[in-house]
Amino acid sequence: MKKFRILLAEDKDDVGGHAHDPDNAVCTTLRLARDAGISMLAITDLCYCEYTSHGHCGPLNHPLDETAPRPRPAGRHGEKRKVQTSPAFKSGQITVDNHATIEQLAKQAVLHAEAGADIIAPSGMMDHAVGAVRQGLDAAGFNDKVILSYAVKYASSFYGPFREATGTSPQFGDRRSYQMDYRRGSREAIREALLDVQEGADIVMVKPGMVYLDILRCVADAVPVPCAAYQVSGEYAMLKAAAAAGAIDEKQCVIEIMHAFRRAGASFILTYYAMQMIEWLSE
Repeated sequence: MKKFRILLAEDKDDVGGHAHDPDNAVCTTLRLARDAGISMLAITDLCYCEYTSHGHCGPLNHPLDETAPRPRPAGRHGEKRKVQTSPAFKSGQITVDNHATIEQLAKQAVLHAEAGADIIAPSGMMDHAVGAVRQGLDAAGFNDKVILSYAVKYASSFYGPFREATGTSPQFGDRRSYQMDYRRGSREAIREALLDVQEGADIVMVKPGMVYLDILRCVADAVPVPCAAYQVSGEYAMLKAAAAAGAIDEKQCVIEIMHAFRRAGASFILTYYAMQMIEWLSE
């Protein structure tokens, strides 16, 4: 049996090159599942934060000075760290290179499709990523692959547990320059979603889910494609902590929240509670 090509710290670089290794964990998992005959719909996340040494969602537009003092490590929940130790990043001289990133995303998408992905989900909020991925897939003969765009993704504090577990917190700065500002209204969200649909998105998603039900409703009403909601790690962790403290009935609260997602317009829901929901609904 083929072994996983485990991602080590030394495998990470400034451009996220390990994402293009056909033996990385994502591609190997897909091939093993297909070879085993597992009946499933395979959705793969398309981004670079887990592959880059700096933790941002693509190559930077300015090389990092490796001789400079390293940024202070992130705290328990990396996004709460306010100190930006790179003056160049703080001044806007260092940002994610959008053009270089979407070119790489197209290559990464083809690699996932070759390994057996059914749905490709670009999640980094790069401008024109959907169009680049669609063109890349079509050129490689994968015009039947579905694109699920993280079209409305906010720079949220609710991603903390996931980033801590996966080691994907930015090593300096934050992601507010390419993720959405939660203080803004629904018009921006609708515009972002419609732009992705125009570029070829077959499904759009709102992330996080629980605290953006109003946005979900507006987007679902505006787009001509299915709309998904993502109940993220921080939302899941809050429910788990409350249940562990005996403050809530976990099952009833989660089922209630899932109905709220559906009422708000979600055609489907991504949640860490998926397996438990199957058990609870089958009882």
